[in-house]
Amino acid sequence: MGIPLKKNHIYRILFVIQYTGEGNQGMMSLSSVLKRNGYTVEFVDASYNKIKKKLKDNIPTILAYHVVFMFADYYMILNKRLKKEFNVFSVFGGPHPTVFPEMIQEEGVDGVCIGEGEFAMLELIDNISSGKPIRNIKNWWIKENGHIFKNPLRPLIEDLDNLPFPDRDLFAHQTLFDAEKFHIITGRGCTFNCSYCYDTYLNKLYNNKESIIRRKSVQNVIGEIIQGLERFPVKFIMFDDDGIFISSVEWIKEFSTQYKQHVNLPFFCNVRADLVDGEIVGCLKEAGCFSVAMGIETADDIIREDFLNRKMTVEQIISAARLIKQHAIRLRTTNMVGIPGGTLKNDLETIKLNIKCKADGVGTYLFSTAYMRTCNPVTHDLKNMSDYKNLLTTASLASRDLVKNVRSLFSLTVEFPFLLYFLPILITLPLKRLYRLLDICWGGYCAYFRLYPTGIKTFFRGIRKYLKIITHWWVLP
Repeated sequence: MGIPLKKNHIYRILFVIQYTGEGNQGMMSLSSVLKRNGYTVEFVDASYNKIKKKLKDNIPTILAYHVVFMFADYYMILNKRLKKEFNVFSVFGGPHPTVFPEMIQEEGVDGVCIGEGEFAMLELIDNISSGKPIRNIKNWWIKENGHIFKNPLRPLIEDLDNLPFPDRDLFAHQTLFDAEKFHIITGRGCTFNCSYCYDTYLNKLYNNKESIIRRKSVQNVIGEIIQGLERFPVKFIMFDDDGIFISSVEWIKEFSTQYKQHVNLPFFCNVRADLVDGEIVGCLKEAGCFSVAMGIETADDIIREDFLNRKMTVEQIISAARLIKQHAIRLRTTNMVGIPGGTLKNDLETIKLNIKCKADGVGTYLFSTAYMRTCNPVTHDLKNMSDYKNLLTTASLASRDLVKNVRSLFSLTVEFPFLLYFLPILITLPLKRLYRLLDICWGGYCAYFRLYPTGIKTFFRGIRKYLKIITHWWVLP
């Protein structure tokens, strides 16, 4: 194990994450619970040199990584390097460890947290600090002397109002590119079972759909926002919940009244086409909703309903978009390309559907199987991480490049429909990096001028942010 346990010794918790300028809701919630119980918590960007600088003070440290799928390999390499130089205890939580807890077998991994981490992390730190055993803590897989202890799940946190507000001080000393945007979630869990979604995996993991869905009270949500308004130059509120934000008409009605009275700032939220109706959209507009995001994913009803398990039709999507636009709310859509069984023709039809919906901004993503470990018959026989890494979602490497070009040109084609006629030729040209650059620039424009406008200062900070992204991306092979 990384740290020799010392009774009644308080350890520093160092959260490691690839920082984007927006904070991390899960990590901030963990930090607030730990700080409330007297522990020292710090954040450090997932950079070897920055972490090494922190660890040089030789304070006993627990490195806690929040791992999403796309950064899993990077975190593993980073942690191995750090463990060779420093005597730290390394734990991993977040979506990737929850889906792939067998990463505990990897060199340098001392613990893996599955599911919600607030009280699991608190119990782990309490036991380490007091010298108690840690091998039997619920939600944890722990490795001691090469032996792995696999523990069951603890109950989900039922009343989210009992949690302290997320610790936004955790990122206070970082450069917040979007300081005028206040990110918040109003609940946890999802009633739907989209085959590619992390929430679907959690539904199966806990096997108790009734307790999966938990919602903060409107008063709690308003209180958290007001606290943020007192401390930050907030101009725009970002509700980052998935489909559940509009799942309760009664909650939305109460929210609309209270938000308008106590906050009265423009905001963004996510919606689902099959939940959108005139009453819901009217409440959102009355509250001050400026923009929403809605998942289209694909124009093919069969792929959407049978493979992605999104039970909605093209007609529902168009109707929802029409309602949103009629209420003068700006619309961002999300879409997938490279879906198994899909074709270029399917992707072109999805672009046409976005044009019909009059999207003000478009997010397009390459299909990922990482979330589908137990949710879809196409991938349920895959047993470990290497199976997923070797799985291609398109027929060949050449076709994958075509799909990537479709992804990069997708949003521009929605904005400029004449490009549809040239797209089959454009995607064959060796201009992948140029297309990606154009996509990033256009996405930045839509974000800062159409969907989440917060002023010219924010825009210029956003330019800096995107330049860093582009610079990093451009040098990649």
